[in-house]
Amino acid sequence: MSNLDQLIETAKNSFVAIEAAYQAADINAKVAMAPQRDQVASQLVALQTRQLKQNASAITDDDIAQMADLKKRIDNAAEIQTALTGFVSILAKFVL
Repeated sequence: MSNLDQLIETAKNSFVAIEAAYQAADINAKVAMAPQRDQVASQLVALQTRQLKQNASAITDDDIAQMADLKKRIDNAAEIQTALTGFVSILAKFVL
C-alpha cells in the first residue's frame, strides 16, 4: 500500500471517529466543532478527488505516522478539538 493510500485510509477512519463524536456532542460543542469539521470533510474529499497526482511522492512516512497518532488522539474523545486542528494541518499540506 502506498503512502497516499495509507494517508487516505487513516484520514477516512479518523473522520468517521470525528463524525461520531460530532453527532454525539451537545449543540454548544457542535457549534464549536462545525467549522473545522466541515473543513476536514472538504479536505478529505479534495484529497480523494485529486489523488495528489503531482504530490503523491511527497507523502512521507512521517506524514503517515502523524496521521496514525492523530487517529489515536481522536479515539481518545477528550482530545477531539485538538485532533481536528491537527487533521486540518496535516491534510492542508496536500490539498491547498
